[in-house]
Amino acid sequence: MMQAFSEIHARAVCHGDVRCENILVKQDGSVVLVDFEVSTIDADESQLEAEMREVKDFLASLKR
Repeated sequence: MMQAFSEIHARAVCHGDVRCENILVKQDGSVVLVDFEVSTIDADESQLEAEMREVKDFLASLKR
């Protein structure tokens, strides 16, 4: 999942809606991000960093 977000962030895209419904896991284990309706294109570094913190918090919440 971190790789999927890293790839869109490398293109300066901030997904903006990190939640289970928007993260699909294929049978091979690869992750597909969906619902880019509220995404930001040409996001600045602070937006991308904030989203990565949100992704890390989201993953931590799954382990509880």
